[in-house]
Amino acid sequence: MQFPSLPESIIHLADLRMLCLKGCAVDNITILGELKSLEVLNLSHLGIKELPKEMAQLTQLRLLDLSWCRELKIIPPNVLSGLSKLEELYMGESFVEWEKGGVAAKEKKNASLDELNNLPCLTTLYVHILDAQMIPKHRFVETLDKYVICIGDYNSFVWYQNHECLRTLRLKLCTNIHLDNGLKMLLIKTEALYLEGLEGVKNVLVELNNGKDLPHLKRLHVKNGMHVQYITMNEIGVSELCSITLENLPQLISFCSQDERCFTVSEPLPLFNKQVCRWITNLRSLIITGCGKLEHLLSPSLARSLVQLQCFKIEDCEGLRDIILTEEIEEERKDVICFPRLNSLHIVELRNLIFFCSGNYNIKFPLLKKLKIEGCPKLREFISQTSTQSISHTLFNEKAAFPRLERMKIDILTNVKMIFHNDLAPGSLQNLRKIRVERCRSLKNLFPVSIAKDLLQLEDLCITDCGVEEIVSKGEGVEEQPVRFEFPQVSSLEVTSLKNLKYFYEGQHTIVWPVLKELKTDSSALLKIVASEHLRLIQGKEQPDLLVEEVIPKLEELELLDFGDMDRFPPALFQDIKVFVARGGTRSSIFPFVRRFCNLDSFKLFDFDFKYVVPCKGDAGTLSKIRNLELGSAINLKHIWRKDSELDHILSNLQTLTVSECDDLINIRASSSSLQNLTTLNVYFCKMMTNLVTPSVIKNFVQLTTMRVSGCTKMTEIVGNEGDYHQTIVVSKLKCLELSNLQSLTCFCPGSYTFNFPCLEELVVQRCPRLKIFSEGVLSTPQLQRIKQSHYPEKWSWTSDLNTTIQQLYTEKDGFYDGQNLNISDTFPKSIEIWIRNPQEILGRNLRSMHYYKCSSLKYIFTPSMLLSLNQLLRLEVKECNSMEQVVREEEEAMTHKFTFLALLSITIESCPNLTNFHLGSQALEFPKLFRITIVECPKMTIFSSSTSRESGDASENVFGEGGIYDNNAAFFSNKVVIPRLEQLDLSSINIHKIWHHPSSPSVSCLYSLQVKRCHNLKYLFPSFFVKDLVQLRLLEILDCNMMEQVIFTDGLVEEHQGRNQMFFSELEFLLLKDLPKLTSLCFENYFEFHSLAYLILTNCPSLKTFNSKCVPGDEPEIGQHVQASNLEVQNSSLLNEKVVFPSLEKLRIQNCDSLEQIIELQGVIADESQSTSAAQSTMAETVTTKFVFPKLTNLELDKVPRLKSFYSRMHTTQWPSLKQMDIIEFPKVQIFTPQCPESQVGISNQQPLFCVNEDTFPLLDELTLKTNDMVKGICDGQLSLQCFQNLKHLNLQFFPQTSTTLPYSFIRSLPMLHKLVIDNASICQIVQSEGLSDEERHTSAFYQLKELSLSQLPELTLKTFEPSLLSFKNLTTLEVSRCHGFINLIACSTAKCLTLLERLSIDDCEMIEEIIACEAEEIQGGIVFPKLKYLKLNCLPCLASFSLAHHSLEFPVLLMVVVTKCPQMRNFCQGDLSTPRLEQMHLTRDEEDELQWEGDLNTTIKHMFDEMNVQNSEVKEVTDQLPKLE
Repeated sequence: MQFPSLPESIIHLADLRMLCLKGCAVDNITILGELKSLEVLNLSHLGIKELPKEMAQLTQLRLLDLSWCRELKIIPPNVLSGLSKLEELYMGESFVEWEKGGVAAKEKKNASLDELNNLPCLTTLYVHILDAQMIPKHRFVETLDKYVICIGDYNSFVWYQNHECLRTLRLKLCTNIHLDNGLKMLLIKTEALYLEGLEGVKNVLVELNNGKDLPHLKRLHVKNGMHVQYITMNEIGVSELCSITLENLPQLISFCSQDERCFTVSEPLPLFNKQVCRWITNLRSLIITGCGKLEHLLSPSLARSLVQLQCFKIEDCEGLRDIILTEEIEEERKDVICFPRLNSLHIVELRNLIFFCSGNYNIKFPLLKKLKIEGCPKLREFISQTSTQSISHTLFNEKAAFPRLERMKIDILTNVKMIFHNDLAPGSLQNLRKIRVERCRSLKNLFPVSIAKDLLQLEDLCITDCGVEEIVSKGEGVEEQPVRFEFPQVSSLEVTSLKNLKYFYEGQHTIVWPVLKELKTDSSALLKIVASEHLRLIQGKEQPDLLVEEVIPKLEELELLDFGDMDRFPPALFQDIKVFVARGGTRSSIFPFVRRFCNLDSFKLFDFDFKYVVPCKGDAGTLSKIRNLELGSAINLKHIWRKDSELDHILSNLQTLTVSECDDLINIRASSSSLQNLTTLNVYFCKMMTNLVTPSVIKNFVQLTTMRVSGCTKMTEIVGNEGDYHQTIVVSKLKCLELSNLQSLTCFCPGSYTFNFPCLEELVVQRCPRLKIFSEGVLSTPQLQRIKQSHYPEKWSWTSDLNTTIQQLYTEKDGFYDGQNLNISDTFPKSIEIWIRNPQEILGRNLRSMHYYKCSSLKYIFTPSMLLSLNQLLRLEVKECNSMEQVVREEEEAMTHKFTFLALLSITIESCPNLTNFHLGSQALEFPKLFRITIVECPKMTIFSSSTSRESGDASENVFGEGGIYDNNAAFFSNKVVIPRLEQLDLSSINIHKIWHHPSSPSVSCLYSLQVKRCHNLKYLFPSFFVKDLVQLRLLEILDCNMMEQVIFTDGLVEEHQGRNQMFFSELEFLLLKDLPKLTSLCFENYFEFHSLAYLILTNCPSLKTFNSKCVPGDEPEIGQHVQASNLEVQNSSLLNEKVVFPSLEKLRIQNCDSLEQIIELQGVIADESQSTSAAQSTMAETVTTKFVFPKLTNLELDKVPRLKSFYSRMHTTQWPSLKQMDIIEFPKVQIFTPQCPESQVGISNQQPLFCVNEDTFPLLDELTLKTNDMVKGICDGQLSLQCFQNLKHLNLQFFPQTSTTLPYSFIRSLPMLHKLVIDNASICQIVQSEGLSDEERHTSAFYQLKELSLSQLPELTLKTFEPSLLSFKNLTTLEVSRCHGFINLIACSTAKCLTLLERLSIDDCEMIEEIIACEAEEIQGGIVFPKLKYLKLNCLPCLASFSLAHHSLEFPVLLMVVVTKCPQMRNFCQGDLSTPRLEQMHLTRDEEDELQWEGDLNTTIKHMFDEMNVQNSEVKEVTDQLPKLE
């Protein structure tokens, strides 16, 4: 309801007892004072700023609700005290400006809490009090039966929470825990107690209430106590306690203090102790998060005491290794631990957890329904097996029982290979309804077959980004019998990013999904999901049979993450689909596939390249039925509408159009008939848009009711200017218009058009700082009564009309400040003026984010006194402030020894050329919650916090005892900057010499991501002593640092850190080193390990000589011994040692590293020979062949490493069991492949090849790129074993132009799985050498699986290339030929007739080619048919006269697109009959970006183009001939 003030007639309601104005847009409520009979008044969610003094007249009022009145700043004195019968007062997230006690009556401007003492009937109070000392001593506390009282600087989130307990007290005490006044009385009555802050407190309840009983306490929540060690309750009566939450208590040790412990000093103190935690039997909820010092929680006996526990959550406790730690001695050994009432168990981000229970117990969860285990990479098993048994890496064995389990989520368990043991009893998971498994890279399968057959209640199944090879495993000892999998209740299924998936189930089986409605997968996995006996590939058949009418009969929503070849799926699979989502995929057009969806209602397309979308003409089929279209992250999409495009046929019936992150999109352009049924238009984050639509387009939105535009940074107007200002534009049905986060928007429409919005009711204008006026012309909005400035909190404005309101918002401070978000910029001169004059006008307790952009006059932002108003600040952003020197500057004497940003989460500083530091002053800085720092393009910034300035000239003053701010020894972060939870650090283009140096510098134990770019004075990244603390680091990027010599500086390394069992970088997953000209090595030592490293990229590091890795300890074991190292396995077999160097590495790229001579240098494999005790030992070491295994590497790229001599300098072999893609480019000094190394090479390091190969070296390699002349020469000379690449599917051979050659037929025949062949830049006269072949070989075709062939820069190739007698092209789908100037014609007639599956043919830049198909006279009979060809491109063929000069017929039944460019001699397409039935409905073009052309048929259109070209050439020649005459 909207009205500025209440109607005067309301005073006639003299007997009105209840009035609710919740959420009404009313500013003046003074008249309510006349309603003296009111007993219940609800004013919640109003935007009032002052409670009228007339409210004191409501003496009969029993309930007053002022909650969520966020603008309420004034309650006049004695108003509340006058409400003598008031029983209930609700003021949550409302008034907090309580007057302090002791102020004289005449000086009081606001109500005080003392007034509540005059309310004898008050029983219910919801209130927020900033200062605990304000609570009076008197009687109102005694009468309260129900209350929620928040004391301290809380934000609004606490009022969103459900307060189940009748009496709730929240205390946020940052200075003093000792309670006085009425608080002690409240504490005794409290049922739910929330404690936060607790500065300096070590033992919570003892110091809080002097150890007195809390008889009513049911819930205890202790949060953010940086120094809390104990929560002692053994002497405190807490008989009703049933819920404990411990959050972010990094020093917490136990519930019993050191004085009460019953253990010896050497034993770890458990969190719970049975003798002092008698109340544990009543616990129903136990939540522990962010308590990093805990090592274990429970003993078996204590676990058995949790008989009432229903909710158990443990999260982010990095020291925790076991939840239940086995006691060495139990009086009565019991093999069973039961949690009889546990309903929910969450185990999240326990990075060092190994077991839930370290003892071999049977653990029962008879009522458990929800189980979540996430982010526990070291977890091996839920219950540990006995020491005599080997670790199976199976999460749940037969000892864990949860028969009622309904929901399960498993995520980032990198050590687990199986989730369920094969021996689990049938029916163990019979109640499971939802299971989600993510990012378990070592996982091999999801279910054993015994469980999969019994999942009768399963409704939602998701498995994504895992290493599984099969969804269901056969298990051991299972007879080979056909299995039927039926999932009668599964309605939602997600199977995505399973790179290793081979099949759903290895054995014979059928699958039925009778009620499946939502499916998210990719095209390859889809085959496995619908797999059945009808689908299995039969040897010798080219295509699988697929009968799916009964497999997924009710599928309605399909999402494909990788749109690929979908032709193998029959239309029956898609006939009922209503929602289709496609993400990425191949370049082929997606729209012909979408035509299969007979009932499609919603189409969502993401990450798609519209360059390859085929325009169409005529009947659009099912496309016209689509009602909802969403386009996200589209590439090459410049306009939504284009004549005869596929999108054009969708637009006319669309009701909802959503466009997001389409960076090439210019505007929403449409024809007069398009978008005429559109009701909702959403456009988000399209950064190239300057306007949304033109006036002529918006006039056609006759059904539009809702329009939302957000995040388009370059958009200056919504409706562009067409120039005809006399138009009247009526948007007849638009009801809701939302404009948000449009930084450049100046108006809705710049021209003097007349706009009429007869139905517009809701207008949202949020964070549009440059919006000065809505429209310059006549504007009519008869239904609009307000403008909403923000959703949360709701805030409105209105001044007479729309244009006036927009202008007022621009001139007032509200244009840059909405109460929570502050934008200071030169764009708003008013904002700069207010900030310089008195920042306190803006700063307030609800301020969440501050953005400073192009503030040319500001040299700093904050002083220490201003920080006191920023306790709720979450985000700080400073960009392009050219004069700014500091963010915080101490200009007045500090009142405290440190400044604390209590809630700050993120700091971003960009492009501030004069900024020298974040803070200038002597005080320390503390950021207890800060997790992200980004500092970019601040070239003068040398240190984060400093006590000296450049102007002072006092360079002698130390920053932290190690050199001044401009001393090269100064580190960026000093010990005066405390950031305990920093997770992401991004430093770019700043003038730093060190980031960390001093041992007391801030902790980096939470650092997750570190990116350093263009810091040209930085010589190293980490000091050595920091490395041991980088326990969470997962991403490390160092780019373009000219002086960087090493990543880790090892000078002064503490001896204890050199132990061989120490593991560093244990969680690092991604490492990128790029453009580092002086980098010589990762470090000077060899003790660093990379157990989790998945991606390693080294690019443009010309001084890098080796990548050091600790793979072997310094003293080599004797033959037969085992070395115990976490990423190393040494198993002796004769003279063979096997070493796993990077056990988790998935991608390795080394590019442009000019000095790199060997990839692995193991300094510890052999002791220094000068110190060798025996010449025999040295000889034995040299004769050992080392085997390096990369078990998970799938992608290997070695590019331009000119000095590389070997993989490893001594005798070795390598094995790559998972490698799928390998690129080897330009290696002049090393032999790439040889057969297994002969004995003659022993000890001769300079003859080591890069790879010694046999059949087991690359068992899964399917894509190989070679760009080196010696390599191809080795293939052609037959030096390489032909059985090494049995599974190769893609072969790319480049750059061997020196010698004319051919590929041996034996080599081609050794690649039976080859699907794609690329040959580029070679002197090759024919692909296969026919001389010397036997008669049998001459009649046996190779390439029978080849689908794609690309030939480029092969000047010696001729027509013989495509002789079908040696090469089979019957499965070829794509043929691309470019810059092959030896061709006169491309394909023989006999070959053309074999190309029955060809879909794409492209011929480009072949100077001599005259025709594509060459036919002898006897071959003309019967014609040629290309039954599958959809795309044909002929480009830059100066001699091409025709596709075929012979008089035979050509048929292209499905040809959709023809591109003919720069073919000046082409007079027609062919001489004989031509059939292109689909092309008549499609188009012909000179170029894919040119205008469409069509003259009835293909031959006529080609002739028309030829004639046009001749006319143009004649006109050019005529003009050229006349130029001399004009001169």
